[in-house]
Amino acid sequence: MQSIATFDPTDPDFLSNRFPTYRDLRDNAPVSRTVINGQPTVMLSRYSDVSRVFKTPSARVQPHPGQFPEHIGSGPASLFYRLSMPSLDAPSHTRLRKLASSAFSGRAVVAMRPWVEEIIAEGLDRLADFDTDVDFVSEFATKVPAEIACRLLHAPVADAHTVLERMPALNAVLGHSEVDPERLVEADAAAQFYFDYIGDIVDSLRGKLSSDDAVGALLEAEEDGSKLTRDELVITLVGFFVASYHTTMVAMTNAVHALLHNRDQFQKLAGNPDLAPHAWEEVLRYNSPVHFLHRYAGEDMHFHGEDIPEGTHMLLAIAAANRDERVFDNPDTLDIERKSNRHLAFAAGGHFCLGAPLSRIEGDIFLRLLPTRLPQIELGGTSPAWGRDLSFPTLPSLAVNATR
Repeated sequence: MQSIATFDPTDPDFLSNRFPTYRDLRDNAPVSRTVINGQPTVMLSRYSDVSRVFKTPSARVQPHPGQFPEHIGSGPASLFYRLSMPSLDAPSHTRLRKLASSAFSGRAVVAMRPWVEEIIAEGLDRLADFDTDVDFVSEFATKVPAEIACRLLHAPVADAHTVLERMPALNAVLGHSEVDPERLVEADAAAQFYFDYIGDIVDSLRGKLSSDDAVGALLEAEEDGSKLTRDELVITLVGFFVASYHTTMVAMTNAVHALLHNRDQFQKLAGNPDLAPHAWEEVLRYNSPVHFLHRYAGEDMHFHGEDIPEGTHMLLAIAAANRDERVFDNPDTLDIERKSNRHLAFAAGGHFCLGAPLSRIEGDIFLRLLPTRLPQIELGGTSPAWGRDLSFPTLPSLAVNATR
């Protein structure tokens, strides 16, 4: 693999503006080499290649069956990683996914909609109370997903800030940036906190919830005589907590950033609220909340003249694939009426995001209400630099004026 071009994930120019690099890689080096946490890695950036790996049954998330990356350590964060669905291969993943899918059944998700809409509407109304620039991230994008996550898991909303402020520390083991000892200590502390906190909630709710409730469904879940162990249940709920908070926070921020930078699309949405589901899918494609996931080649593979041996660590560039002009017309243009939008923001194949139905309800409600509640909202101040985490780049703040 010495002939493959090299990709540097720490390059400041890349981190400040990723999409030109993604285009260059797709066009000129669809297979590139890099190093992630000391591990030689092949990165794929074209849609067809990323989608193919996601849908290849032999591709796995573990280096070898039962083996996990060394950089996650051996503490509580390691336990969280090793029992989380995204970190498991079949048959463990298949069993756990079947049991956990009851939490996001059609009936369960429909039952969530009224209270999700209430939380989002109240959050937008709070923004309308500001008559000057306000930080959308701190005043809405962190608070509203936190309230949704707490309601989903029956955690006191009053605990939202103190509970969720620890969550970014878990990115050390969930993402693909370099992990130093200090970050791993913080990740271990965060994981142990969530084990204790969610564990207490689980123990207090047994026998008190119906199967229409996400947690209640998990507590009752049984498949072919198998049930979730307490550790599996707690860690699955911690995973739901992480996903429903962090990913939603980033997606909502990215949506506002994209729509207000493309005012014609915001006005189009205001004129036709029924475009909200399409707009949500488009902003997920346009700037995916998660830029990279990984797989290991479960068999020898071949991409663009390059042989990828079995066992090779592969970094799948979701955000790059979602801007591939071979699949999407005018991919760098935000188009909320895009006719074909089979983006990969929720991944694909056996590890397709279990929480996608909830995300889609949240996005539909949010984008229906945003132009109705805040028709004059505009960007304010200057845009800050994007976060430098390779897998989870975020805007730390986003100034908006809701009443101008």
